[in-house]
Amino acid sequence: MARGDQRERASRKQVARLLLWIVLVLATASPLIDPSLVQAEPTVPPGPLAAEWGVAIDPLQCPVARTGTPRASCLARVPADQEAIAPDGTWWRLRFADSAHAADWVARLLRSPGIRELEPAVRLSYQWTPGDPLVAQQDWLRVAGFPNAWDDTIGRVDVVVAVIDSGVAASHPDLAGKLLPGYDYLHRDSEPDDEVGHGTAVAGIIAAAADGQGITGGAPGVRLLPLKVGDQSGASSLLIAEAIYGAIERGAQVINLSLGADTPSATLERAIEQAYDQGIVVVAAAGNTPDAVTFPASYPEVIAVGGATADGKRLASFSSRLTRVDLIAPAENVLTTSWDGQEPGWEPRTGTSFAAPIVSAAAALVRSIAPDSSVEWVRQALRETAQPLDPPGQPGAGSGLLSASDAVERAVLRRFAQAWQRADLPVAAGQATRSWVWGPSAFAVGREPYAETHAGTRAVAYFDKARLELTDPDKPPSDPWSVTSGLLAKELITGLEQVGDATFVPRQPAAVPVAGDPDDPNGPTYATLAAVLGAPPSGEGETIVQTIDRAGQVGSDERLAGYDVRAGPLVPETGHRVASVFWEFLQRTDVVYEAGGFTTDRLFWPLFAVTGFPITEAYWTRAKVGGIERDVLVQCFERRCLTYTPDNPPGWRVELGNVGQHYYRWRYGTVPTGPVTNDPVALAPVDSGGRG
Repeated sequence: MARGDQRERASRKQVARLLLWIVLVLATASPLIDPSLVQAEPTVPPGPLAAEWGVAIDPLQCPVARTGTPRASCLARVPADQEAIAPDGTWWRLRFADSAHAADWVARLLRSPGIRELEPAVRLSYQWTPGDPLVAQQDWLRVAGFPNAWDDTIGRVDVVVAVIDSGVAASHPDLAGKLLPGYDYLHRDSEPDDEVGHGTAVAGIIAAAADGQGITGGAPGVRLLPLKVGDQSGASSLLIAEAIYGAIERGAQVINLSLGADTPSATLERAIEQAYDQGIVVVAAAGNTPDAVTFPASYPEVIAVGGATADGKRLASFSSRLTRVDLIAPAENVLTTSWDGQEPGWEPRTGTSFAAPIVSAAAALVRSIAPDSSVEWVRQALRETAQPLDPPGQPGAGSGLLSASDAVERAVLRRFAQAWQRADLPVAAGQATRSWVWGPSAFAVGREPYAETHAGTRAVAYFDKARLELTDPDKPPSDPWSVTSGLLAKELITGLEQVGDATFVPRQPAAVPVAGDPDDPNGPTYATLAAVLGAPPSGEGETIVQTIDRAGQVGSDERLAGYDVRAGPLVPETGHRVASVFWEFLQRTDVVYEAGGFTTDRLFWPLFAVTGFPITEAYWTRAKVGGIERDVLVQCFERRCLTYTPDNPPGWRVELGNVGQHYYRWRYGTVPTGPVTNDPVALAPVDSGGRG
């Protein structure tokens, strides 16, 4: 067959394939959604993304301009966001406003000689579910609430759990790559091999790898520090104390002690006190004798763990009733890694020795989300979220059954609270007089779809003026981008609901008032501003007199020059100038809560972290404020819209709109009444070192 015939045949196949794709896309494209019909937890099914297409171009017939922003000549007229995928400019991503526009322009592009190939993007869902074959037999994972906890974290690789025990079998396939260099205090060498199997079982419960074989540990993302202190006969309290000091030196955040005796040791107690003072969570087994007191579990610095039945409904018959117990975890038939000295395997184990590492795994997950939390805060998070037994208050059961998912959720709330408290705690505490940045308290907390997270969802908290998102649980709380507020205003104006870094669900722009009273029938809405997204910037220093009405009509009113509001600095990222009153507002210093106390500092820093970059110019409008029609200046940024009402009292003239409420109503159709907590400060816990 001639080469020309081959190309013609390939071209016919391409056209036929594309026509089929277009039919499928149009058949599966979601219609524009009425906000009143949106359910509380929207899901986006896998499949074609009707508004997003990949394009391969012929660089000879479609030259690429490389000065400034790269542009392909054959795509110049296409009304879509365009990004080069391939470094050489041969592959592009086109993102249209909706599927109808996409279908129309795809049909046109098929006729362009510069187009080699077209295909719609396909949504791939992130879903983290361990594929290890024995997970189905690990009832303890479900009973203790680990699967839901994994939605937020499977444990950070820099979180280290010290296993002070009989050693760990480094050759076990479920522990491969999980072990840091450890130490054998019994034989004084760097090979803490397990000759008993007890330490290997403990290690597997904490962090067995999610690798498609065997089991999955409660915190499969963390690392283990094996410190061998004993053999078949048990372990010396002096060696255990020495190993604790070794764990401190090696940077452990959690120490598991699945061993105990009925006789206290001052040396061991002092070592545990040192670990506690260094902020290390020490977890110990309560013991397997109902009428005995067990140490080190009974020391006050230790999180003591009793044993529950396999179903978690009762206290195990063998668990100590006299030891001071914080909470219980499954201790019967706990499937875990095994080692007989020759062959690795998996087998069920029974005893509080195997309840303790379940709690250690949960503590490691909490520490992964809240690495700066004190020992007492971790203990409180585990105890207060534990599920009470029926009847409650049983001796030896402590606060009840461990709920890893609820404890991790408490840690997530802490991350939101830390972002909230810097700006809004001064208002709640009466230390500052200004408008809220986030809002007085969260009115909704939950999870929303997001493609790039390992679970396909992420934790969010809605406040009046924002939605806080836990974008990356693995980032430390000090990272200003670990918790962000989302590009809510941009979504409301464009109608593109963001469910991934570059994944959007097309909706109608929000017909919600952007300025003034929420029931104002005449003021502009977010949808109004869609008409001016591409407007050119005002001249530098120019007095702002341009107006906009609800219909999106732009005009001017020289009367407004009397307010003397001018066009301020140009933001090159988006090509818009910030109105002078808003620029002054963003530059202000005020009382903030920082490092455990009140101080005066930049309120908005980094500069555009709270607002995002401006996406419109500033426009005057007439809107009802407190039931009275007034002049209001409005300018929208990516994250929220700012308003300036000259008639308001000083300190309240510039306001951050209730974009959190507006967005929630647009996305879900209604806004919950009442806060998640009546005490906003309760979402902002403050603690200090190990003793908290």
